[in-house]
Amino acid sequence: MDQHNIQQLEYNTPYDDIWRTIVDRLPHLLIPLINEVFHEHYPADEPVTALQNEHMDSAADKVISDTYIRIQDKYYHLECQSNPDGTMAIRMIEYDFLVALKHARKNGFEYTINYPESCVIYLRHKDSTPDFLTVHVNFLDGNRIDYRTPVIKAQKYGLEEIFIKRLLCLLPYYIMKYEKALHEINENDEKLEELLNEYQWIYRHLMELQREGSLTQYDVSELRLLIEMLLDYIAAKEMKIRKGVTDMGGRVLVFPHDKVYDEGKAAGMAVGKLEAKKEIAFELFGEGMPCEKIAKYINEPVDMVKQLEKEWKSQHDKKAVSV
Repeated sequence: MDQHNIQQLEYNTPYDDIWRTIVDRLPHLLIPLINEVFHEHYPADEPVTALQNEHMDSAADKVISDTYIRIQDKYYHLECQSNPDGTMAIRMIEYDFLVALKHARKNGFEYTINYPESCVIYLRHKDSTPDFLTVHVNFLDGNRIDYRTPVIKAQKYGLEEIFIKRLLCLLPYYIMKYEKALHEINENDEKLEELLNEYQWIYRHLMELQREGSLTQYDVSELRLLIEMLLDYIAAKEMKIRKGVTDMGGRVLVFPHDKVYDEGKAAGMAVGKLEAKKEIAFELFGEGMPCEKIAKYINEPVDMVKQLEKEWKSQHDKKAVSV
């Protein structure tokens, strides 16, 4: 197995955990990012289906991609990286090829494969970081294809642009723009106030989106948790910054779904994750939430959720009889 695959299997950073949480709990926040990168026009409530992100290569090695989703009839592959990686161009064409093979269409002795739309999100970048990752593919017949993967440089987006374009999935990583200056900011009252004002601005605008119905209370709470999670990691030694951001805007809510999700994640197994989604669904059935909304929460097909509802009703009815 390649070294980068071993690292992905054995070690997760907060950057990875935050991205995975967005994909699992807030997949609708990926819609504006997809629209931005690929010039699509999906509505904010377009269903996003998360697909299996483990792929097997010809040597039976397991290759894990960050994000593999379907929107309507298109497939998208997104990789979120904390730093520019010299191997990323090759990794992207490798992952994309494995994804394309999953959907190969056979017609007689001929096959057709369609590559997914893909991009890389770099949380940090250098002046030399390109806008596209390129692999030149030369064929024996003299043909050549330049396989280009677009690059999103998270730190190039200011707060106003993030909110105008609804690129809210980048908000938890915003603190990284200041990471080299955090100690100086922590010790300088004027600079500290400027940074805290930015986070007040963020929280105020998130609440405005909640009031207008663009975000739910759950969305806002999850984003705040993720913002503070990375801030605690990046600014671990800067107590004034951490306390200032954490104390503003009131208490962050933790929803029952989060506890069950985290327990499923801690199990570290796909079965645990499926069971966690089932428990989430059962809890939300008890709260009277309709199947369509639950399907969006747990990112599963409505038909599957309706089957879970039948199981929940059966168990609920048995408990009622026993009482």
